[in-house]
Amino acid sequence: MIFFVRAKMTICNVTIPREVQVFQMVTAIPTFILGFLANSTLLVLFCRQRKNCSDMMVYLANIALADSTALVSLPFRMYSYSNHWPFSVSSCLVFVSTYFVNMYVSIFTTVAISVVRFVAIKYPFKAKAVMSPWKALVVCVGIWAVIGSLSAMFHSVDAPEANGSNFSCFQKNSEEPLPLSFILTLDVVGYLLPFVVITYCTCNVIRRLSRRIDSSSSAKKNESIHIIAANLAVFIVCFSPLHFGYLLKFLAETYWEHNCELQQFAHSFVHVANSLASTNCFLDAFSYYFLAKASWGTLREAWCGTHSRER
Repeated sequence: MIFFVRAKMTICNVTIPREVQVFQMVTAIPTFILGFLANSTLLVLFCRQRKNCSDMMVYLANIALADSTALVSLPFRMYSYSNHWPFSVSSCLVFVSTYFVNMYVSIFTTVAISVVRFVAIKYPFKAKAVMSPWKALVVCVGIWAVIGSLSAMFHSVDAPEANGSNFSCFQKNSEEPLPLSFILTLDVVGYLLPFVVITYCTCNVIRRLSRRIDSSSSAKKNESIHIIAANLAVFIVCFSPLHFGYLLKFLAETYWEHNCELQQFAHSFVHVANSLASTNCFLDAFSYYFLAKASWGTLREAWCGTHSRER
């Protein structure tokens, strides 16, 4: 499928190369299958443990819910990359919102997990002030409400015409670059600030865990460190290329509008990065759960890093 990017004096025919389409399918199929299985497992475990629910269980269930919902749009997104959207404009907007809202809900829930884990390790006596299932639920609802209300921004900057036909969903429909304010919102608020918070909290937690001298729990401590490091690695691998790609595409369309080769590279890069970002839908579940030897009790202690619940 060919997409057009209009420059001041030239038009660049920007396509999705065959090799990029193959990469999209190669990543999309296992992402959809593994993501469905892994997130379903986490949601089932959450339901079984709801009587002994902790704040971390609420956060993880929220991530599993966001990732599962994002997976719903994946087959439609794959179809739209090589075909015109066969449904209404409103259905396109719903699927686009589903994808972006759930991606950023997952990001900011990860931020909340990192902050709670940091407080539990550095300020254990103050941990009860933030570690409560109800408080976690309020935070999750707030994340959904804020990001959901901002989803209209995705439509206002590049929505297809209301009565349009032969348009491409999940694609840039405007011939002009996306507004710089929109790109900065995605990159700074949606990625850079969460990255700084997650990195700071993760590094501090790992450093404090590493300094603890307790041979009787060294295995559990190492397991906790590996899980926390894996969480950060998943975030970096999945979301860094995509947000860099947004900026690269904006710069290519704005300042190198005559350089069609660069615009083609930026276009392909964003699509590859989008596929990497989608893998977060199953990597989240693996990094939080399966690295903990499939034991929910062990995982809960590793996540919380605090004392056991009194019964």
